[in-house]
Amino acid sequence: MLELYHSEPNLYFLKPLVALEEARVPFTSRYFDPASFEQYSPRFPQNTESLLNLEREGPVLVDGGTVLTSSFFILEYIVEANPAANLLPADPLGRYRARAWGQFNALQLAPGVCTLGCARYLAPALKALDQAQLRARIERLEPKERRAAWAAVIDGSYDEPLLAKIRERLGVPVKRIESALAERRWLAGETYSIADIDAFALLAPLPDLAPELVSERVTPRITEFLRAVRARPAVEKALAHARTPNPQRAFVPGAEPSRWG
Repeated sequence: MLELYHSEPNLYFLKPLVALEEARVPFTSRYFDPASFEQYSPRFPQNTESLLNLEREGPVLVDGGTVLTSSFFILEYIVEANPAANLLPADPLGRYRARAWGQFNALQLAPGVCTLGCARYLAPALKALDQAQLRARIERLEPKERRAAWAAVIDGSYDEPLLAKIRERLGVPVKRIESALAERRWLAGETYSIADIDAFALLAPLPDLAPELVSERVTPRITEFLRAVRARPAVEKALAHARTPNPQRAFVPGAEPSRWG
């Protein structure tokens, strides 16, 4: 049976939960708390491939002795292993679009959403902890990119000028998605696919984090898209894996763009 190591169903962690529920694939849920650095425990699954990914903050799928990381690639693995779920477009152009959207969103959308979420919710939560103990734990993280990402959350790097620039940059991918949804109901074609699962997970926090970018008034097509995806039974089941009252406020640093070539 598949094992999915995940945290609250938000952002990267939401994607494989939705795909597994859509495909109706039995799996064992292995919940962990990344804000407590449980992903750095020696007991956390890893292999040569997973160690190539410097972030180590996202979901991990274990299939037998195989450890898979990177949320979009996990989506592809799930749907290609379960073609009856019909979550990958049947035509070559549709598959190209799905993967192109995955790359675009990972590069243009995900980092900004992640940073806004960490600034809004993770930073105050970390400030409530013993700072000496927290910094000591961060100093033990490897590699140095991880140390820097976590340190940035607590050292004041997320100031308002930076966040304003991030919100401004996010306007580009948001407008592109809004325009694409004006042409067709789903991003990769006429049917719901992994492109929509991926986009939903990344867009869903924005009405809260940046309502000036995503709202009924500003982006009616994205708003309808979010409403339609959220109403799917599989998405409801995925969201039910939450263990906190507000899973949409769960963020950790570590966007995944470096995983694309």
